[in-house]
Amino acid sequence: MFDTYKTVLEADKIYLQDAESVFGHVFISFLSLYIHCKLEQILKKSELNRTMTPIDLLFTYGKVYHVDLGDRSMVTEVPKKVRDLEERLGLDIFPKVIRS
Repeated sequence: MFDTYKTVLEADKIYLQDAESVFGHVFISFLSLYIHCKLEQILKKSELNRTMTPIDLLFTYGKVYHVDLGDRSMVTEVPKKVRDLEERLGLDIFPKVIRS
């Protein structure tokens, strides 16, 4: 676990002065490691772990934006590659668009 923490999250020495800052840093690092491991599990379950890393997955999903427009919000167009990946992973993240 510590090897993953140091290599994947590129965590090394902590140059923080007070205990609260160190606690906050370690807490956020723990959350990051937890999310990374969950993404690895999702990729492994769908047998994509040999072709894609959790970071690749985040970059792919990063092409979609959620925009708040005051009283309403919208999701930008979801590229076909991202929709196909979502289907292959078995996730239901993006709203289905019903065109009339």
